[in-house]
Amino acid sequence: MDDRTNDRRSFLKAMAVGSAAVAGAAAGMLGVPGAETGFAGVARARAEGTRYRMAFIQWQPHTVPAAWSKGIEEVLTPQQIVDYELLDGQNKVEVQASLMDTLISQGASAIFLQPIDSVALAPSIAKAKRAGIPVITLNIDATEAHAAHVEMNHYYGAMDIAKAMGDAMGGKGKVAILNAPPGIIIRDQRTNGFVEGMKQHHPGIQIVADQVADWDRKKAQDVLNTILAANPDLGGAYGVNDSMALGAVDVAKEKGLLGRFVVFGNDGETAALESIEAGELTGTQYTDVYQQGRLAAAAATVLATGGVTAGAFAQQSRLLMPYVIATKANAGSIQPSQRW
Repeated sequence: MDDRTNDRRSFLKAMAVGSAAVAGAAAGMLGVPGAETGFAGVARARAEGTRYRMAFIQWQPHTVPAAWSKGIEEVLTPQQIVDYELLDGQNKVEVQASLMDTLISQGASAIFLQPIDSVALAPSIAKAKRAGIPVITLNIDATEAHAAHVEMNHYYGAMDIAKAMGDAMGGKGKVAILNAPPGIIIRDQRTNGFVEGMKQHHPGIQIVADQVADWDRKKAQDVLNTILAANPDLGGAYGVNDSMALGAVDVAKEKGLLGRFVVFGNDGETAALESIEAGELTGTQYTDVYQQGRLAAAAATVLATGGVTAGAFAQQSRLLMPYVIATKANAGSIQPSQRW
């Protein structure tokens, strides 16, 4: 039994852990980079009435960053020492970079970031580091090393999706990938994991197309219709996020292919789980995004109140959340409080 199997079997139990426990775990995972780090530092800061400013720069309004932000607030708000705000990156690199500049100039205590472009936001992260501000990325990593990155394992998750998808197709046929734009690390992780998973578990399945659909449900419909025109015997589609996978489900419904066309997504948002339970979407990689936000907030609190600056890190921390491949067989075990 490997570590991933253990992770999945203990997943629901792990997801029931409360925010306070997560905060304690985060402190342990991050280690003690400086002598001033620790609860003595917390007590000292509170005694002085210090307030901390933190912000989350999201890509654009969407169910995923909204759930992260809710998880972050659940940890920060009760402490009553942190001023927190959610900022809109407007799906533009220049807007995210400008917001980073503003937060740096205002002396933010910590910045949560969902980078639109893993490379293009690197200079902004480097600037924050020079100012001593810890940056914690969520789900999408950046090429510039920073304090911490919180995610589920995209590569192994995509391998597991490939295995489950191939099983559903009987180990043969043709599939297409509905992909994200280039320049984003998780695009490569999810694509490479899927390709490797098919190669290992189902070499009889051919990946006949890998086309960009911009994370978007409507765009995915258009892209898949074009792929199907060239490959009428296509047996399935993998959307590297749930929105694109649900776009594939729309096409399958329109063409009367439901039940014969296998579709997997990635992320595990509520709409995807409901589609699985309705017998439409075949499956998705699910993680509790609220917990990702809580874990990031707990880590940021430890750093800020402990006086740990970005320069204290010899290397970037990577905080992995457990995941499951949700299908009709197990989607019902994901509780309403775990759906986002």
